[in-house]
Amino acid sequence: MPAPPQSVNLDNCDREPIHVPGSIQPFGLLLVLCEPELVVQQVSANSAEFLGEAPEALLGRPVAELLDEASFVGFRSCARSLRGGEVCPLRVATRAGEFDGLLHRHQGVLMLELERIDPSWPEPSPRHLLGSALARIQAARSLDALVDALTREVRRLTGFDRVLVYRFDEAGHGEVIAESRSEGVESYMGQRYPASDIPRQARRLYTLNWLRIVPDTHYRPVPLVPPLRPDIGEPLDLSFSVLRSVSPIHVEYLQNMGLGASMSVSLVDRGELWGLLCAHHRGPRLLPYSLRAACEVLGRVASLQIVAMVELEARGAREARQTILASLDEGMRDAGEDVLVGLAARESALLELVLAEGAAIWSDGGRIAVGRAPPLTAIEPLVAWLAATSSAPIFATASLPKSYPDGREFTDIASGLLAVRLPRPQPNYVLWFRPERVHTVHWGGNPNMPVEPGPGERLHPRRSFVLWKEIVRETSSPWQADELEAAEDLRRRALEIDLERQVELAQKAVRLRDDLVAVVSHDLRNPLGVIEMAGAVIRRGLGRSEPGHMTTAIDRIQRSVARMSNLIDELLDVARIEAGCFELTVRVEDAKSFIDESVGMLRPLAEQKKIRIMPVVAVPGLQVRMDRERIFQVVSNLIGNAIKFMAEGGTITIGAESHDEQVWFFVRDTGPGIPEDQRAAIFERYWQADRAGVTGVGLGLFVVRGIVEAHGGRAWVDSEVGRGSTFYFSLPAA
Repeated sequence: MPAPPQSVNLDNCDREPIHVPGSIQPFGLLLVLCEPELVVQQVSANSAEFLGEAPEALLGRPVAELLDEASFVGFRSCARSLRGGEVCPLRVATRAGEFDGLLHRHQGVLMLELERIDPSWPEPSPRHLLGSALARIQAARSLDALVDALTREVRRLTGFDRVLVYRFDEAGHGEVIAESRSEGVESYMGQRYPASDIPRQARRLYTLNWLRIVPDTHYRPVPLVPPLRPDIGEPLDLSFSVLRSVSPIHVEYLQNMGLGASMSVSLVDRGELWGLLCAHHRGPRLLPYSLRAACEVLGRVASLQIVAMVELEARGAREARQTILASLDEGMRDAGEDVLVGLAARESALLELVLAEGAAIWSDGGRIAVGRAPPLTAIEPLVAWLAATSSAPIFATASLPKSYPDGREFTDIASGLLAVRLPRPQPNYVLWFRPERVHTVHWGGNPNMPVEPGPGERLHPRRSFVLWKEIVRETSSPWQADELEAAEDLRRRALEIDLERQVELAQKAVRLRDDLVAVVSHDLRNPLGVIEMAGAVIRRGLGRSEPGHMTTAIDRIQRSVARMSNLIDELLDVARIEAGCFELTVRVEDAKSFIDESVGMLRPLAEQKKIRIMPVVAVPGLQVRMDRERIFQVVSNLIGNAIKFMAEGGTITIGAESHDEQVWFFVRDTGPGIPEDQRAAIFERYWQADRAGVTGVGLGLFVVRGIVEAHGGRAWVDSEVGRGSTFYFSLPAA
């Protein structure tokens, strides 16, 4: 049982192999020639009608036997100069008469199409054909004037009953925007047609082959002999053939329109099909090649003018918007920390930028609506929906209720939405609104029934083209490409200004930090030096008879001074690391000598807890590039940490190994180890182990990583709880 009409669509038309129909239209003859022999390998079945010989008699014969000598010389010259996608017209003489010929090469074969020369058609000169037509088309100063002149000139040249210009929109639907017709012929002006009338693959072919003609809509297709290419066993691709048989669905479509003949010329904008120049006739009508070529030239000239006019119009719109953008730019720069809030102070410019009637700013710094906009209580869930459904920087729709049903509450002021998103932890938005525009669309037939089911699986195009009116609601005027471009430009400027603002804040924070470091370095270090010297003087002045608690107090003061002095050094190192101005004095050093010296200096500290330090260098003479004092700071920090966390009787091993162009140093201990969930953070600022009795502010390992990275190396750790840890750092080998 066939599906109801509402469920039928033309998806199968998009898959129809219209470029390999296996047949041609009968107004010409097709010869397919293999190279370099120039032998006929396929021919259309109507060869007897044109050349007086059956197809089987032509297969395998050289084309030189079919053409007279002069024609073959011209043919061979044309074939040698052909490039891919080019078509070469030529006049051909055979024993059966003279023909207009078209030669092109595609997928490794030459195709020669022959059409009879009609003696009733005079042979006009190109100047006669195109002179006045080109002048009138080139004189047009607007798009409307251009397409109007094009339709009138083509109808004058061809004598078709109706000539129209059909423009595609972004969805592929078409609208008749210009028309010239004979008296008594029905007008299609202003009517729209669904995208399914010209499927995607048909639109693609129109960009490859600029002119298509059907001289008789009731023609019988002429098959090719043999049906498949003998060389590859596949159907012949006729994408560039003028004679190519068209889709049966398209032929039936033309018949249902009451047409006996049709011709179409592509109007192309930078490789994309902008529209079609269509010619209709109530009866059969075959134009000679010279007239068709003239129409194609007019189409190509008109395409160039369309591109220029569209670009000129877009350029004018862009220039007009630059003044508006400059005003909005100034408003954002005058704002406080939130640049978007500054847009609300330029309400008229904000709305004029994209021709909206309302707008809203939804940012960290405020929620503001201007013009005709929904209430803020309705905008809040809309913003939440936007953030959840689209991460694109630009969102635009002319029918918000179709995707956001709650938008039906305010269709009168916001059926259209254009939103610009700024990346923040919570997305910030600029929203523009357009009101509902209730309007009537005139369709050439019911667009909801592009096809009708037939017997079996056969589909038929709609049979009725009676004017069908559709009242469109919950839709605004569409957002144009230049308006989306303006919104993107505003977003880019907002990001730049916001980044400048963040940089200024960061620089201010750096200056405050540097001021603080200067205070710490100067105003704290001097008093500490005084305290340390005073403690030393007091210690020297104490006699042996003084109580022990006095000596203990002096020791505690001096240890505290040492800790504070170390903390000041670490804070200064952190500031240098973060400012990217960590200074190094790099020299080539011997790894073993450095490790032995470091162990000698740090062993007394370890022996206080009965911990052994063992140096290991597997490769004698291992040379490394480093700042010796800074790397000693790294080693002493790692060993100091190991001593701090280990129990008495443990062992620390320090060594170095060669790894390609690097030297890996390691400090291995037999301590408690580091839990896995803490390892990723141990080199961060202010990280501290969660152990009782541990002192410090957590800057040591951060400084370690900074010093190593300043050398061009890296620092990392391997650890196992209960079995100890190994800290690694790499340095460039000499």
